[in-house]
Amino acid sequence: MLPVTLPGSSDATRERILDAAVALFAASGYEATAVRAIVQRAGTNLNSINYYFGGKLGLYKAVLQRELERAASFTAQLPQPDSKSPVALRLEALVLRLLTLFVSTHSHLPRLAALEVVNPSGAYAAGGLDVHGAEQRELRKIVREVQGDVSDDAAIERGVRAVLSQCVYFMFMSDALQRVGSPVFANAHAVRELAADITEFSLAGLRAQASKQRKNQKTE
Repeated sequence: MLPVTLPGSSDATRERILDAAVALFAASGYEATAVRAIVQRAGTNLNSINYYFGGKLGLYKAVLQRELERAASFTAQLPQPDSKSPVALRLEALVLRLLTLFVSTHSHLPRLAALEVVNPSGAYAAGGLDVHGAEQRELRKIVREVQGDVSDDAAIERGVRAVLSQCVYFMFMSDALQRVGSPVFANAHAVRELAADITEFSLAGLRAQASKQRKNQKTE
């Protein structure tokens, strides 16, 4: 039996389901969230999940897609230097986008991603979504540019992970830091200062690693 909807109510019902689902998925993760709990919170019935999304996995994918679109809209308001800008400016802008998203109260995406790291469900990957893929591709280009011709694929990947790990730390710790009143996330200016610090630290590390590799090549 299909859910009964009034003319014009279909989109509203779908949005209610998505709103209910994202809150529960972000609180408990994919596996621990019951479809029945979602429909109860949304004020609809079990058939509506299959009707609108084809099942729980389809709903999860739709939740992620909506969060990605909202995140893109949110971070699009930040500075976006072009490809000809200095590498430090491009890296700082990228780090700022990630930090702003990770500490934003407007997005459930960081929480969803964190739960998948702690307790992988397989559904995140099965969703087929390129979560933060654009940022990682951009970061690889930046790392390669900073380190020059001494970087192989393995070195670039290590550099990418070294930069991302600093941002991801604040994704996991944002709630705890804000609860204890840490000045790190006091306001937008504080987040920009953090982005600048991470950028300076990362560039120094990437350049030092490249210098070490060049010295090793000369002695071989």
